[in-house]
Amino acid sequence: MFFAHRENTVSTLGRFVLIIWLFVVLIINSSYTASLTSILTVQQLSSGIKGLDSLISSSDPIGYQAGKFARNYMIEELNIAPYRLVPLNSPEEYARALELGPKGGGVAAIVDEVPYVEIFLSMYCQFKIVGQEFTKNGWGFVRTFLS
Repeated sequence: MFFAHRENTVSTLGRFVLIIWLFVVLIINSSYTASLTSILTVQQLSSGIKGLDSLISSSDPIGYQAGKFARNYMIEELNIAPYRLVPLNSPEEYARALELGPKGGGVAAIVDEVPYVEIFLSMYCQFKIVGQEFTKNGWGFVRTFLS
């Protein structure tokens, strides 16, 4: 590439400039590759759910911890249709439902109390809490990165 004309670099200053130029090109190439990768990855990871309002307005299924008052709260206070609610019994079921996603037979989000969500997130780092805590103190929900 640099010696396409078969000319040798004989001076020390020329060699020094050539080495600096190689590092500059390497850094520019690495920065471009990293930026492109980041842009493409973020597009894949973005979720359609930005908070409680977007979750309520969507038609996607919502998971909740079976046997908790979350179901009644979502039906009575948030006016979410009961057919959208999916009972889940364990962190493993939470993870599986989120990995499947709403199109694969899973859920779009999990609504639960923050301490339970934090325990779940400590076990499954690929998920995150989205939006603000809402209405009742100590509530939150998580959304998958694997869409």
